[in-house]
Amino acid sequence: MNRKSKAELIIICSLIILLTGCWDSINIEDRAYVIGIAIDEYPPLPQGLKNEENILENEQERMFESSTEVNAGIPSYAMTIQIPIIKHASLPNILSGGASEPSTLKTWDITQVGNSFIEINRSIATRINLIPYYEHLQVIIISENVARKGLRNILDFFIRDPEMRSRTKLFIAQGSAKKVLDVIPRIEDYASIYLAKMPRSARVNAEIIHWTDLGQAVQAIYSKEDFHLPAIEVTEFEIMNKGAALFKDDKMIGWADGKDVEVLKLMHNVFLGGVLTSDFVTDEHDSENDVMSLEIIKAKTKITPIVQGDDITFKIDINIKGNYSEGVNHPLTDKIDQEFIEKAEKAFEKSIKDQCIETIEKMQNMDMDVFHFSTAMRTKQPSYWAKIKDKWDNIFPDVKTEVNVKVAIKQIGNMQ
Repeated sequence: MNRKSKAELIIICSLIILLTGCWDSINIEDRAYVIGIAIDEYPPLPQGLKNEENILENEQERMFESSTEVNAGIPSYAMTIQIPIIKHASLPNILSGGASEPSTLKTWDITQVGNSFIEINRSIATRINLIPYYEHLQVIIISENVARKGLRNILDFFIRDPEMRSRTKLFIAQGSAKKVLDVIPRIEDYASIYLAKMPRSARVNAEIIHWTDLGQAVQAIYSKEDFHLPAIEVTEFEIMNKGAALFKDDKMIGWADGKDVEVLKLMHNVFLGGVLTSDFVTDEHDSENDVMSLEIIKAKTKITPIVQGDDITFKIDINIKGNYSEGVNHPLTDKIDQEFIEKAEKAFEKSIKDQCIETIEKMQNMDMDVFHFSTAMRTKQPSYWAKIKDKWDNIFPDVKTEVNVKVAIKQIGNMQ
């Protein structure tokens, strides 16, 4: 066999290998694409509440009436998956609530109870004629009751499964997680996609958390850091951002409102944009409704730990650049000169400083180091940190803070 024939044989053999295809491939039409997951707790209702809370009992029965039995023990969780019905995607959203005809539903929401999520997943496969596929999963919604008991066992399955993506977004629901998937959006086909896109609004509203990844939550849990996840609340047609859920270790311990979220984002240097307000600065405007608005262009925060003996102080320097965007009850004919701008900057600085101090004290009272002061101490005072790291939970509530805010107004709009 000459050299040319050998080369041709090698090429042919290579093509046979490369063009064979995947032996374990599954056709697209044979997959059930899961785009959203809701996780609720599943304890039986306490006996004493059954007669008093008939509505709640009936709702729970309807929620899980189609679930198959678990293999062993009492089920702890109820997981609902949302699968889009592709052939119904072009239908208009004309439904209200949960009442609808099967021929007009845009999603198939399947609820299954169980003790472990791999068991639940396998049980779901017995109820549908397609294979559940999670690589396109957009959101995981966890109810408040489940979150307060801990996320470690829940997220363990999702982070290990090869089909799951670490960028999947996590949300904490005030109330039932399944109700979030029941929402019928006005401008989106599926509640899961609608919810996944909501963090984009963080660029115009600083009260919205934009980082919600599964991978980041797992990293925080295993690093034993306090962290927060976005909180949501639902109505029939809307999903609303409601601040943040606060976590210590893996358990939820409380809520933070929208103003607290603004401070958290400032501290973490992830303030993408938004509007901050302040009382008006001129003496002749004494109405409680007289406010000014500052549209944030850029925000930068530096946290420096200062150790003097046993006293710890965190110096927090916040620099903000923004545009004067609105003056409520401020006549357009009023003069906006350099003196006014300087007074406005001072007013915004005071307003932001007061809110920062209020949020810091609130977190200290809850023993929640969501600002990661411990990280600043570990990186900038490593020798001292080595002495106190085991006692940090006792030290953090009593540390002092010094907040310095500098605001620079760059533009005042189109007014001359």
